[in-house]
Amino acid sequence: MEDVLKRLLNAEKQAESRVEQADAERKRMIQDALDRARAMQLEFDKQVEARRKPFLATAEDGARRRIAELEDMASARQRRLRNDAAGNEEAAVQGALKLILGEG
Repeated sequence: MEDVLKRLLNAEKQAESRVEQADAERKRMIQDALDRARAMQLEFDKQVEARRKPFLATAEDGARRRIAELEDMASARQRRLRNDAAGNEEAAVQGALKLILGEG
């Protein structure tokens, strides 16, 4: 009977040892995974700017083109307004002369 108890105690000690080893291995695996995830996150963060640059360049090019278009449109409108003002000025001067001379 004593042999059976000794074997059972031995088996229990071995089982506890294996559980402790498995738990230590599980903790090591978790820590390794966390370390790898942190390293990958750092690498990702370093590459963010490089990935963002082409999109920013495209957006800036589009903005520059749109600004140029708006400036061209504003210049054309300003020229039309000046031409209209010059034409209206001539008509206003003619009308004023008629009034002054009593022709109107």
